[in-house]
Amino acid sequence: MMLEKALPRSIRLLCAGGMVFGMHAAMAQSDNQPIQRVEITGSSLKRVDAETALPVQVMSKAEIARTGATSTQELLASVSALSSAGSTSNATGAGSSTYGLSTISLRGLGEERTLVLVNGRRLAAFAGGGGAKVNVNVIPLAAIERVEVLKDGASGVYGSDAVAGVVNFILSKSFQGVEVAGGYGTPTEHGGGQNRKASVTAGFGDLDNQGFSVVLSASYEKEKLLRAADRAYSATGNKLPYYSAGATGQGNIEGAVRPGKYPNDREPGLFGTSPGSGYGNPLAASGQCESIQMFKNSTNSTKGAPYCAFDSAPYVGLIPDRELKNLTANGTFKINNDHQLFADALYSESTVNQNFQASPLRRSFMETDDQFAKQGVDPSLILYPSNPVYQSIAVPYLTKQGYTGLIGKPLAITSRVFDFGGRSSEDTAKQSRLVIGAKGTIVGQDYEVALTTNESKIHGTVPTGYFSQVAYAKIINDPANNWNPWAPGGVQTGALADKLKSAQYTGDTLVGKSKSDSFDGKISGDLPSFAGITGQYAAGYQVRHDTYVTHPSAALESGDIAGLGGATPPVDKGRTINSAFAETNFPIMKTLDLGAALRRDHYSDFGSSTNYKVNARWQPVKSVLLRASAGSGFRAPTLTDLWQPQSTGSSAAFNDPATHQNNLQVNAVSGGNPNLQPEKSQQRSVGLVLSPFNSLTVGLDWFSIKVSDILATPSAQEVVSGFRKGDPSYKNLVRLAGNDVDLIYTTLANTGNAKVKGLDVFAQYRQNTSVGRFDIGLNGTYMDQFDQTSPGGDISRKVGTLVDKDGNPVLGADNGGVVLRWKHALSGTWTQGPLSVTLTQNYSSRYETGHRQQDDVQNFVGAQATYDMNVTWKGIKNLTLSGGLRNMFDKQPSIFVPVSNQFQAGYDITQYDPRGRFVYVNAAYTFK
Repeated sequence: MMLEKALPRSIRLLCAGGMVFGMHAAMAQSDNQPIQRVEITGSSLKRVDAETALPVQVMSKAEIARTGATSTQELLASVSALSSAGSTSNATGAGSSTYGLSTISLRGLGEERTLVLVNGRRLAAFAGGGGAKVNVNVIPLAAIERVEVLKDGASGVYGSDAVAGVVNFILSKSFQGVEVAGGYGTPTEHGGGQNRKASVTAGFGDLDNQGFSVVLSASYEKEKLLRAADRAYSATGNKLPYYSAGATGQGNIEGAVRPGKYPNDREPGLFGTSPGSGYGNPLAASGQCESIQMFKNSTNSTKGAPYCAFDSAPYVGLIPDRELKNLTANGTFKINNDHQLFADALYSESTVNQNFQASPLRRSFMETDDQFAKQGVDPSLILYPSNPVYQSIAVPYLTKQGYTGLIGKPLAITSRVFDFGGRSSEDTAKQSRLVIGAKGTIVGQDYEVALTTNESKIHGTVPTGYFSQVAYAKIINDPANNWNPWAPGGVQTGALADKLKSAQYTGDTLVGKSKSDSFDGKISGDLPSFAGITGQYAAGYQVRHDTYVTHPSAALESGDIAGLGGATPPVDKGRTINSAFAETNFPIMKTLDLGAALRRDHYSDFGSSTNYKVNARWQPVKSVLLRASAGSGFRAPTLTDLWQPQSTGSSAAFNDPATHQNNLQVNAVSGGNPNLQPEKSQQRSVGLVLSPFNSLTVGLDWFSIKVSDILATPSAQEVVSGFRKGDPSYKNLVRLAGNDVDLIYTTLANTGNAKVKGLDVFAQYRQNTSVGRFDIGLNGTYMDQFDQTSPGGDISRKVGTLVDKDGNPVLGADNGGVVLRWKHALSGTWTQGPLSVTLTQNYSSRYETGHRQQDDVQNFVGAQATYDMNVTWKGIKNLTLSGGLRNMFDKQPSIFVPVSNQFQAGYDITQYDPRGRFVYVNAAYTFK
């Protein structure tokens, strides 16, 4: 796909309607230059770029450079149609194991409903999560020629996962010479977050004169870890009355147990859960929690006894340590004037190092580990009456608190296991793709065929901080070892410390591979003229075979390693998808085009679906364009959706509105569901583009998407909140112990419907003056509605809020962030000779977060505007120098009250870049 530079005024108007960026060269051409038909994202028909009736936004290489982005994920943050809701960011991986995954979500509908292409073809799904997720961080920023964002449902053209739209990364295909580039960026505040990058691009051959053209590119990116402790707003999880930390602490008394009688080993009436419904902590009562690296928490206790909680915030990362290596190649070889061979290849290797707080351990975590039953070990950390600290610390405390019924009985105690230090992980993700094909013309018809092999691999390891739960508990529970849960620093010493070393685990976690091999072929051209109308057509066929295989290490599969979640069973599944499609376009009148597309997909393991797309483009005068489209879509359950085995592990943290306990974690059953049904969707859009004079183009695109039978995994918070509200759909998803939540089910299900409506706004203005050229561009999205219905019929009105009127999280609030009411990027560029200066405003409207925990008062993140500046100079032949500031005024984040299991504290990780003010410099030199 090549962007045609020679466009007359009427065509420029239409281009600007979908391509706000990247059209500067086109707008400078004369009206009489020839037009070449090409293919752009959203259609299989070759046409003049602007003939599309669908809204396509293009970011050119120059626009990409002016953003100052240091990763592909960061680049896409400036596209207003891309929402944080439903996506995975780098910051998410700084607090939990995501294996380096970073994804994008159009309209807030989720990463699974946004199709990601490279050079018009799919990438293999991410091996760490299966499904349809694509890791955009493996796409090399330096090799991107442009990005095309189709902001319209396209299942009728591309298949299952294009419900919300398509993001197509076009890599450099035409270049001569050798370009060497490098850059460095750093926050102006102390700590990490620095970024280094370097690239080499070499192009040789001329397709027209030499019969071949090849472009090779290699790039390297390195980002340094930024720790939460390096920022004042994230250095603690305690900021009352807004939020308080409540992670499992050291030395809290859960209750009395009877060793050797599991599962009936809890003393009736003498056992609570942790943290708030247990029996407190002797060090909390005496104000000494700090001596074991804890803090005193008395706000969530249901039995009236203060306990020691852990503030995990300063121990996590805000940005992970990340290294990315990339190789790309694109080649075209002319057989003759009618036929060409082409190939493109991509290899990417991403390594992400993450650091977390030390692992917690308490009875509920150990109960899900079947190694305890197999080895006959009690699933509690037990303090025996024979232990000296039982008599010197526990007995006086229990007596003073009036818990005399516990005295003389073995006690289950919680632990924050500092004995092995903080946890760290190193995850490597590799992505490779090779496309080989041919294209050309036969009897006046264009054809293209291609074979694609496509693979994603991940390899996870844990170098430090992890241990076997059963081995640790076996050592602790030996009465002869005299475990002291209140030892200074929370760390055991002497002979016991030496014994505990044998429980440490280092090594592999998960090795996974997602592979997709396909053959596609299509033919397109003009239809026979009828009544003076010459239509266009395209028709094609594709067969794709997908496989997903994971090999968890024995330790991970057992579920026995603290901090890695529950047991992770292996997966080995595959499917074949056969697809056929057809597309037409008819110029009914000189000013009116009508188009239609139809696609049939058959899944070997699931069934079939047929989807359509119709569109119209009306241009009554050169300065006015009206366009509209309608279509159907579907999303088939992925291999992991259907076949991921169900297992029991620890839930994400949640708040219980009935008992007023916060940051609870209990046992949770999760996994796939072979009884799932497909999602179905209906899409509509209407657009208006105006160009009252050559230098100005403005437009509006209204969109409406309805999705039924949404496939989703309900969050722990959603399940508990729905259960406590009495929603019958959640009745069987919670098990109580007394009035405390004891077990929840968070398995994948068809969970309701969604209605999404909004408006995209864009404008571009250019003016040449005696003092230089001025370019102004606006790209904004207004979300009017995002209403999602629960299985029980409750409606979550999600625009501009993470909670409902009662303070309960809206559906999906834990899956990536808020659906903003309004978001825009407004940029202005001044160019004079070799110098250009760009200023950009990035604006987002205010939204409601979780209620303040202490007084249940509403909390809002205010409207936020940050400003970026870029300066580029090309005063020396073949040399480009640039530099700039992101968040140039060092805007600090608003206070954010999370509603989900966000490890970082103090700010919304989906909306704010914790690097703050970021300064960068870049240089590139081309040898020709």
